[in-house]
Amino acid sequence: MLSLHRHLADIKGMDDFDEESVLAKIHLVEGDILMLSGSLVDGSGTPSSDFDFCVIARSEDERFHRDTFPRESHMRYYTSGDRVKASFDYLPDSLLGVDVEYWTAEAISQMIAAHRSLYRHMAGRARKSSGFAPSVVDFRLMSRLTYGVALTNSSDFQRITSDLVPGEIAYTAFRTAVGSYPDFRDLIGMWVQDDYESALVAARKLGVDTFRGLTHVYGNTNRNPKYLARFLYRLPASLSELSTRFRQLNSYGVAGPEEAPEAILAWLDLIDAAFAEIRRVRDDVDAFVDREHFLELLKSELHQTMSWNAEISNEYCFRAREAEDGLPSLRELLAAMEKRDEAKHALPLHQWAAGQATPAGENNKSV
Repeated sequence: MLSLHRHLADIKGMDDFDEESVLAKIHLVEGDILMLSGSLVDGSGTPSSDFDFCVIARSEDERFHRDTFPRESHMRYYTSGDRVKASFDYLPDSLLGVDVEYWTAEAISQMIAAHRSLYRHMAGRARKSSGFAPSVVDFRLMSRLTYGVALTNSSDFQRITSDLVPGEIAYTAFRTAVGSYPDFRDLIGMWVQDDYESALVAARKLGVDTFRGLTHVYGNTNRNPKYLARFLYRLPASLSELSTRFRQLNSYGVAGPEEAPEAILAWLDLIDAAFAEIRRVRDDVDAFVDREHFLELLKSELHQTMSWNAEISNEYCFRAREAEDGLPSLRELLAAMEKRDEAKHALPLHQWAAGQATPAGENNKSV
């Protein structure tokens, strides 16, 4: 009989369960790879979490079709057309559930290849990449493949996932997370209007995105923000004070509206501190674009035909802090933009643009 207990993290308050009852909901056949993953394995789970299984079949069979899927009385299932993608059920007398995804070995291999292509694309750009072709790459599954346990046919699982690079998944997660200039610019507009409530919401979003990025620098492949506080506990002890400040502000907020302006500034300080740590460690992470290369990517976006103004200068002042020390703080950048002025920095933007000939507006790229 397959054993689950030894692969599960110690989850406070978790109900006991019968392994046979769990396995009966999977519809496993000989030759399948059965992977166990999810929050009950990575330690971020709760007593109401699900067992997250992935069945990787050699090829499609009757389980993959709506009319022939072996349903049980209370089971729900997710389909894409005729194709059954997953099933969902609960364990009796427990908060625990059982989720099973159905894949083929070929589909997993194709997704890993698609992600490697996406990683190469993201490693060649400096902008935040929120439009990351989710129809091609299932980031949730990719993350689970980095730590999932193959309960059956482990040698086949190792062969199929041999091209999987967890650091590359962490970098694509980072590139889709770390705070963006448009979000900061929105925050400034709200601040100028004295709409501190909206500005505080924007500051919190920018902070959460940036701290998610910080966890990805340290190897976290999970993009789900609901577990962010738990992932922060896994950062090195040297960052405990910074993580505590973040959790306090993010989880418990402010006592009243009068404290909102100072809370916004506190968020900006936290974001600056997170960027400083990102700068400190990223060069030592193999899959991450190092600081020098990142600045070259920023440089490649500039071109002679830009109409130079304070706004462009401030944008690059914000974005370069991912890789450049000594830039004005976000408080200083806010103050400059509030005055419609340029924050003073030493970025050689005009020198970077010298000789670049791409017309303005052409894919933000120079040649």
